[in-house]
Amino acid sequence: MEEQLSIFIFNHGRFGEELIKSAELITGKIDNIQAFSLLPGMSIEDFYEKVKEPVQKKEGKKLILCDLFGGTPCNVAMMISLQQKIDIVCGVNLPMLIDVVLSRGSGKSLDEIVKGALETGQKSVSTPEKIQRG
Repeated sequence: MEEQLSIFIFNHGRFGEELIKSAELITGKIDNIQAFSLLPGMSIEDFYEKVKEPVQKKEGKKLILCDLFGGTPCNVAMMISLQQKIDIVCGVNLPMLIDVVLSRGSGKSLDEIVKGALETGQKSVSTPEKIQRG
């Protein structure tokens, strides 16, 4: 049986928690996913300590989806990636998360899942007219 990809969302505020709830309205219950929220008053050290152990404890392939490149959540994700093999994608949105969730267990490699996430995330930021025209 193929090992399931662990998904982590690192974000400012409660964005990641709500993003998961929104995705579950479309996909149904999502397993092996966790959001970590940087809240007001938290330092980069506080956030690092909050996420380090839960991420390190997970076995197998891991993907961190961050809300914003250069922010504390992304910087912490990059710090963790120096210690272990973990992929990071910045600019997470709902279509991207759904794409990643539905790609798990499809036989795609992690590289293919990341590529698909980037493509879906970028294509979904548009006007309805452009999306309908293809």
